[in-house]
Amino acid sequence: MEREIKMTDQEFEALMKKMLEDTSKGLATKDELKAAVAEVTAKKLEYDEHVKGFNTTIDELKSANDSLAQQIKNLMRTRFSAIKTPAGMYNGVWGDLETAKNFGLFILAEVAGSKAAAELLESAGIERRYVVGDKIVNQKAMGGDDITSGGALIPTEFIPNLIVLMESYGVFRRNTQEWPMGSDAALAPMQTSDLTVYCPGTGGTITASDLTLKNVGLQAQKWATLTAIDSELTEDSAIAIGEIVGRSIARAFAKKEDECAFVGDGTSTYFGIKGIRTTLREVDDTIGNVKGLRVQAAAGAWSAITLADLLAVAGLSPSYADDGIDCKWYNHKGFYYTVMLGLALGAGGAMASEVIHTGYTPKPSFLGRPVEFTQVMPSVIAAADHCPALLANLRLGTYLGDRRALNIAHSKEAYFATDQLGIRGTERIAISVYGQGDTTDPGPLVGLWADIA
Repeated sequence: MEREIKMTDQEFEALMKKMLEDTSKGLATKDELKAAVAEVTAKKLEYDEHVKGFNTTIDELKSANDSLAQQIKNLMRTRFSAIKTPAGMYNGVWGDLETAKNFGLFILAEVAGSKAAAELLESAGIERRYVVGDKIVNQKAMGGDDITSGGALIPTEFIPNLIVLMESYGVFRRNTQEWPMGSDAALAPMQTSDLTVYCPGTGGTITASDLTLKNVGLQAQKWATLTAIDSELTEDSAIAIGEIVGRSIARAFAKKEDECAFVGDGTSTYFGIKGIRTTLREVDDTIGNVKGLRVQAAAGAWSAITLADLLAVAGLSPSYADDGIDCKWYNHKGFYYTVMLGLALGAGGAMASEVIHTGYTPKPSFLGRPVEFTQVMPSVIAAADHCPALLANLRLGTYLGDRRALNIAHSKEAYFATDQLGIRGTERIAISVYGQGDTTDPGPLVGLWADIA
């Protein structure tokens, strides 16, 4: 018999006792008892695991909330000195102090249910909209009533700042090709060949040719992040809330996008997405057949990687992708300084001034190509063979499908025991990696394969 088991240990023991009594009275056979006990025990253990996981999540959220609350208090206590220049000008994440304050008011109005914050938003001309089912509902159209279901869309006034903020944290979003999606499933074009040039001669007929395209499938998924704030925060803390919460949500999404796009292995950890490193390695079971990967010539630690290895990676990149603008190195800062820069400074010797000033390079480069630091790539040598560096033109080999911009939903009940308000940020996006080449030609995404055996 199917039953949902949600009980205390005492209730569980009472149920076991009753089942034994039923057996002794002949109301159930021993085999039926064994089956029932096994079923109930399994469900009880499963429930205990859910409770354990739930408690762990609550503990993590409480810790995150404590950190968030402390950041807000610190910012307010220091009179916002952390987001001001020495001259007193605003230098935070929102472009100006007023926008930071208005975003904080938006959080207070939508999450904390502050009527005063809502009125201040309305007086500032900021429209409140919500996603309810498949529709976008305007607050004023609802007669000013509170909407208790559906996520609150981030007002359009904040979207450009949030996108810039996410791009400043998100290496992938900043460099990939974005594709607007009108539905959860969409097709984006991938060019596979150019037009053909003919020489028809005098009076000859010009042969027509077409671009060859194939479609790249994009399937949008809902991504979500969850945090909490104290329920007692007031409009006085709006600037601090806008600064801290806005930055935290944008950074969380941007970091996850980088993880999925660069190192995703197709598991649930990465939402089923296979990133660039994985798609490159899966071109063929035999690593030597993957045209987009240069295998480290001398097996060993990173110290065994030579300049010839990295020159060979650059040699793999096809001319159409290696454009001097969008073709960039992608690796961890640690790999750049311990391997790439070391090889550069050691090639023919370096002057002391070069070594001294290298650490202050605002826009690092290597072999004439820009270097983008992404902290999701390996920071130290891994325990197994891996790909520590990519040379990629993301605009020609990846897509970021944008189905719906960030929105915020909230819960006033989930954390009532700790007097907190839950904030859930969501977006609907798709990530597709298609430029990994094959066993005959490298594509616009190539890299170094570190052989540590």
